Amino acid sequence: MTHRIFFEKRSIIVCSPEDKCLQDPNGTILYNREDSNLDDIPDMFESHLNITNLYITSGDTEKTYKNLCSCFTQINAGGGLVSNSHGEYLLIYRNGVWDLPKGKQEDGEDIKETAVREVKEECGVAQLSLGDLICITDHTYHREGEFMLKHTHWFKMSDSIEEKPVPQTEENISNAIWIPEKSIKKYLEDTYPSITEVFSHIW
Repeated sequence: MTHRIFFEKRSIIVCSPEDKCLQDPNGTILYNREDSNLDDIPDMFESHLNITNLYITSGDTEKTYKNLCSCFTQINAGGGLVSNSHGEYLLIYRNGVWDLPKGKQEDGEDIKETAVREVKEECGVAQLSLGDLICITDHTYHREGEFMLKHTHWFKMSDSIEEKPVPQTEENISNAIWIPEKSIKKYLEDTYPSITEVFSHIW
């Protein structure tokens, strides 16, 4: 299985040596690192801004991915891709970028509960039906001297009464709106690659 960790619009990819993604003309490849110490990867990737996609090949991708994750401080989050009966999707506008509602898992909370709670809080909607898990995306960022790795669990959700969204402004969300499916691609031009990844699993 191939694993991708997003760092803004760049990414670290763990894959097999035969993976077609290695044909990426913008990629930098580290071969056969499954038995290597990966502690240097976060610093190296952050300092080499010219590397768009860093590929780490491995004969045991699950082992290498697990070892790579251990180089970060890991947290879990939950979020939702919410649709209504008109075929519209609920998007938020946060910090100048179109996004999907999501947030950090609280102690003792099931990840499904996290996802529903965060959508309700960030979008001001209450009548949500929870669907299946879509995917789990990984993204990393640097905070207070630590490399953080957030595993976000994305779930399908539906709002049968089509509530008017209310953005949670204290979380820097300035807008929350329903977007017709035919218009989604235009909004995805101004979003994070991890959000595009979520939509790729339903189309």
